[in-house]
Amino acid sequence: MALPLGGIRVLDIASMLAGPYGATMLGDMGADVIKIEPPYGDDSRTIGPKVENDSGLYVGVNRNKRGMVLDLTKPEGKDLYFRLVRTADIIVENLRPQAKTKLGIGYEETCKHNSKIIYISVSAFGQDGPYGGRPGIDPLAQALTGFMSVTGERDGKPMKAGPAIADATCANLVAFAAMVGLWTREQQGIGQQIELCLMDGLIHVQPAQVGQFFLSNYLQPRVGNASPFYAPYGTFTCKDGRNIQIASFNDKFFRNICRAIEREDLTTDPRFETVDGRLEREPELNDIIQAEFAKNNTAEMMRRLTEADVMAAPVNTFPETFADPQVQHNQMAVEVEHARVGKIKVGGIPAKLKKTPGAVRLAPPTLGQHTWEVLQEMGLSGEEVEQLKQKGVVK
Repeated sequence: MALPLGGIRVLDIASMLAGPYGATMLGDMGADVIKIEPPYGDDSRTIGPKVENDSGLYVGVNRNKRGMVLDLTKPEGKDLYFRLVRTADIIVENLRPQAKTKLGIGYEETCKHNSKIIYISVSAFGQDGPYGGRPGIDPLAQALTGFMSVTGERDGKPMKAGPAIADATCANLVAFAAMVGLWTREQQGIGQQIELCLMDGLIHVQPAQVGQFFLSNYLQPRVGNASPFYAPYGTFTCKDGRNIQIASFNDKFFRNICRAIEREDLTTDPRFETVDGRLEREPELNDIIQAEFAKNNTAEMMRRLTEADVMAAPVNTFPETFADPQVQHNQMAVEVEHARVGKIKVGGIPAKLKKTPGAVRLAPPTLGQHTWEVLQEMGLSGEEVEQLKQKGVVK
């Protein structure tokens, strides 16, 4: 069957993570995503571990796209860009407002070439307002939104999450906003600008913390891997040195844990008979559970926990994650042919449409890999392309 978004064209002129990864999600579902980079490339190409000229960050974010280089500071480059705009359905960008004004590619200018365009603007804090136009990245959003205040050990400093959670959340919102924009255009015949920012996204993914604050002024404390409301709930170390995370939020799951560690006597111990009692004596209870975990290797402990219907999972490294049978069953690592490196794996598609599934079709493009292909589709001759190349407009 045809891919769900077959026939939809997306121009990705964003950089780094939030905008580009949102465009990738559209490409996963069949959209023709053209990633337009300046001659020096997306900044993410230079960050972190690299193989030749492609970083792991760039490769992880940019599957299912065609890549072209276009210098939007040159009149010829901007003219080619607006020719592409006339063929597009969605634009994803994360330029600061002053940069868009300088280049002349903001929403109002874009509408002159395609009034039905869905123009998705991504920023750290918003397009306007007191912080509009400020530079910002993921950890600043984590700091500003209270996310860091509830993350970390009880007596330690606030901590950011390891992955770029604000960027990833905003990427999901890019894909969601694109779908709402397409549906609105289908129903009402209008395009529009849609604004998203890292800050709003991180407030959005804290509904419990926000609800608690508005309802009763409750400020959730930092509790590390534990819970402020339930016990036992945390990370325990096995005989082989690996860790397992367990969770228990009621008497049933507490009894299951006690059965798994062969300490069913704890279920009738007056200290631990109630949720409140277990939480009040959490350090004492954790010491008892840890002593039992330390008697078994991870595989044996997980067998016992699974058989007892305990909510539990090993704390995996990435090699362990992608060797996990459920991760493999879910096809969350897919092999593609990279133009420079050869066969590599990229992340799989999390949304499983049963009748019209998405597909990983294209490896992340090398810098300018499809420039010639896209220009040919636009009707340019080889001579015209060569002239643009000589002027530094394309690469």
